Amino acid sequence: MARDPAPSLTAHERLVTDALLLLDYAIGSGVKTADGHPIADDVITTIESTADKLGLLDGKPGNTAALSASDWAAFDLAYYKLATALAPVTAETLRNTMGPPRARTFSEFVLGDSPALRFTRCLWYVSLGFAIFVLGANWYLNVKAENSNTDSYLISRTILELIMPWMYGGLGACVYLLRSAHTYIYLRTFDVRRKPEYSNRILLGAIAGGAIILFANNIAGDEGTVIQLGSAALGFLAGYNTDLLFNALERISNALLPKLGIDTVQKAPTVRPPDFNDLADRIDKAKGPDKAHYKAVMARMYGLPSSPKQGSKPK
Repeated sequence: MARDPAPSLTAHERLVTDALLLLDYAIGSGVKTADGHPIADDVITTIESTADKLGLLDGKPGNTAALSASDWAAFDLAYYKLATALAPVTAETLRNTMGPPRARTFSEFVLGDSPALRFTRCLWYVSLGFAIFVLGANWYLNVKAENSNTDSYLISRTILELIMPWMYGGLGACVYLLRSAHTYIYLRTFDVRRKPEYSNRILLGAIAGGAIILFANNIAGDEGTVIQLGSAALGFLAGYNTDLLFNALERISNALLPKLGIDTVQKAPTVRPPDFNDLADRIDKAKGPDKAHYKAVMARMYGLPSSPKQGSKPK
């Protein structure tokens, strides 16, 4: 019934072609609406009649003038009901997970005949690269150590031990992505527009695998038990589940840098100017040198005449 949109199709024809593709999938897979009912007959009839008027069913498109405004309104409503029932499956995700309607070539057989399969095959090769590096490094660290103890070997061993958690983190991220891609392909929800997000997950997993050993060397179990893990195991887990690193960072930051609230901030004491009556009261109560000190302070602050020095005679 449906066919892939060609570059010569107009925007309206592409929209109807997408609706036909979704309709084929809904009928073939027996998808039901949210309330458990099959796709309504009026939805199927409206989409098929719109495609027939445009000439898309017989392979002769180009008759967009045959549809009135009411026809397009009815089609838009039917397409909305269909897309809502099939979400998160869309016409784009269906195209990303299906191969060409012809025999596969050798390159398509090796690399994949759909965008989803091609991305998955790339993940295969990246995962194999990480796995080969890990196997080779472990062989070098364990087998080569029995026959070599030179300075060059010690330098190489130190470098490999530093790199290994990063490689295990990348391998863990690839395992997570392969598992997720399998689910997306099976459910026909693989969106090729999210490929940068999937690729960034590999880099994030490698960084998480290398950084987690700086902040943690054990994991708390369900019953409060402590599970001791090596750097390689921690790196793999951090790459598979990057939240492990972020949770460790949150715990450490909360312990070292407690959050400051309004109640924890102390206000600076308010400095009030001395009161004249208070100083006068202090002068009356003071005796000896203190009385003269208070009088001098009052004279300086309020511009009063200074008292005569002891032993001096007034003019």
